[in-house]
Amino acid sequence: MSQKTSRCVLVIEDDAIVAMVVEEILLDMGLQVLTTSTLESALADIEIASFDAAIVDMHLRGDSAAPVTRALLARKTPFIVLSGLDQSEFTARHPQIKALIKPFEKAVLERAVRDMLSP
Repeated sequence: MSQKTSRCVLVIEDDAIVAMVVEEILLDMGLQVLTTSTLESALADIEIASFDAAIVDMHLRGDSAAPVTRALLARKTPFIVLSGLDQSEFTARHPQIKALIKPFEKAVLERAVRDMLSP
């Protein structure tokens, strides 16, 4: 068994299929994964869970994920935005945040996650 401690990514995604795909990619990368699908549960997880980074769908069951992104920014937790809509306005305000448009390619997500978790 490896002595190396795996990093953990919180996946906030309301589409179960997308969440499973993202989780599988992250697990294949050797990461631990926490998943949640609602605004309320995401905000609770941000307060109580231990994780190193996050992947955030910007629209959660009709709710804007803006409170989630504000909480992650306040906590100084790196995250990637994952959305079916253009997020250039958000990334213009937060250039350190990478935004991926659904559908995404596996290699693009892997590269973004590696970049996000780099020191």
